[in-house]
Amino acid sequence: MIKFLKYPLRFLNGLLDRIIAVLGVVSMAQFPQFFAQYLQRLGGHLAEAKFILLRYQLSADYFNLSLDEYISLHVNSGNEIFSSSGQVIAELVDRVAALEESFTALNGATPFNRWWVFLQEVDLEMLRETWSIFTPGIPTTIEGAIYGFLGLILAWGVYHGIKTLFKSLYKLISSLLFRGKSSGIPA
Repeated sequence: MIKFLKYPLRFLNGLLDRIIAVLGVVSMAQFPQFFAQYLQRLGGHLAEAKFILLRYQLSADYFNLSLDEYISLHVNSGNEIFSSSGQVIAELVDRVAALEESFTALNGATPFNRWWVFLQEVDLEMLRETWSIFTPGIPTTIEGAIYGFLGLILAWGVYHGIKTLFKSLYKLISSLLFRGKSSGIPA
C-alpha cells in the first residue's frame, strides 16, 4: 500500500513545492509596489495636513502673530470653543512633524533597508487604507527581483521546514507503534 502511494505523493509534493515557491515569489515581489503606494498615500496625507496648517499660519500672520502665539491665544482664551480649536491646531502641528519625519525616513530608505524602515515607520490606519485599494503589479525592477528571490527562499524554507517536521513526527510515531508491536504491547 505504501509503495502504491509513493508516486502520487511524490507528484503532490513536487506540485506543492512549486506552487508555494511561486506564491512566495509573487507575494514578496509585491512589496516594492505596496511600498510605493503607501508612500504616495503618506505624501498625500502630508500635503493635506500642510495645506490646512498653512491656512492657520496665514491667519496668524494676518494678526501679526507666530503660529505658536496664535495657538497659545486660542488655548489660553478661557473660552472652551477657542481652547479646543487651539488644541486641534497644536495636534495638527505635531501630526505634520510626524508625517514629515516618516516620509523623509521612508523616502530616504535604500532598497535593502526599506522593509525595516517601513516596519519602524508604518502607520496602521494608513496601512489598512493602502491595503484596501492596493493594486498588485508585475515587478520590473532589480528591487522587485530581489524581493521575489527572497520570497522564493523564504517560502521554500518554510515549506521544507514544515515537511521535515511532519516527516520527523511520522517517523517518531511509526517507531513508537512498531516498538509497541514488537514488545507485545497492544497498539
